[in-house]
Amino acid sequence: MPWPARPGSEGPLLLDGAMGTELIRRGLRLDQECAESWNLSRPAEVQSVHAAYAAAGAEVATTNTFGATAPRLARFGLLSSQGEIIRAAVELAKQGAAGRVIWGSLGPTGETLPLAGADLAAVEKAFAVAAGHLASAGVSAIHLETMFHPLELQAAIQGARRANLPVYASIALMPGASGLETPHGVPVARMLRALAEGSVDAVGVNCAIEAERMLPAVELLRRQFDLPIIAQPQAKISPKCATFESNESPASFARDASALAAAGAWAVGGCCGTRPEHIAALHQALHARPQGVHP
Repeated sequence: MPWPARPGSEGPLLLDGAMGTELIRRGLRLDQECAESWNLSRPAEVQSVHAAYAAAGAEVATTNTFGATAPRLARFGLLSSQGEIIRAAVELAKQGAAGRVIWGSLGPTGETLPLAGADLAAVEKAFAVAAGHLASAGVSAIHLETMFHPLELQAAIQGARRANLPVYASIALMPGASGLETPHGVPVARMLRALAEGSVDAVGVNCAIEAERMLPAVELLRRQFDLPIIAQPQAKISPKCATFESNESPASFARDASALAAAGAWAVGGCCGTRPEHIAALHQALHARPQGVHP
């Protein structure tokens, strides 16, 4: 398949960094509200995060919609506002990162664990509805992020496909007893089968581990797939990745994350704990590499 279109010169596509941890720094209380609610209640804050990443050199703005599927929004009493929340998220990304490519982010619903009794048809519908809102609002692609179970991954891909946009899928992997596995102990082989059967347009790995430990996962994806590879490591932070700040320097992050591009990643950015400073340093590191290198 052709590589997805990208702006600028040849070389790895620079993605943005974390949204959730940036909003936490601005006062988001995860025990009382979801990040997506800020698209309506505190839009200036969300827009400012996008603007900061754009100023740092990011070529892609990722919408503040990771938890915008129906099951997640329903837990906060926001299901009736789903369309409004998603439309606002896309508009804020467009305003804050004018001229950048906009990817629509969707994360796990939380409805497939434990698997007993999971309604996978409902999960697929949840992704289809959310992806449809994102497509209608004008995103360029749907990015399924931090997927950690093959059944939900397959349902998510099928649902997102209904939006008639490119679908990218990133899985969360870390070293475990069986080698690389998801944070819930699912072996990487099962996740790779789900990716292959889903016929996605790009595959990736994000969250769970920092760049230094993500390298084997990127190398594995490069060997297994003739597809663009997305890599979004978190910064070096405490195990509860969405609630703690990182003390990893931008230079350290950039050094290790740029190695992911050297290993064949088509697009590189950051996940939990990364800030505009980390993306700016990564921008510098990537532009210091010889151009014309492409997976």
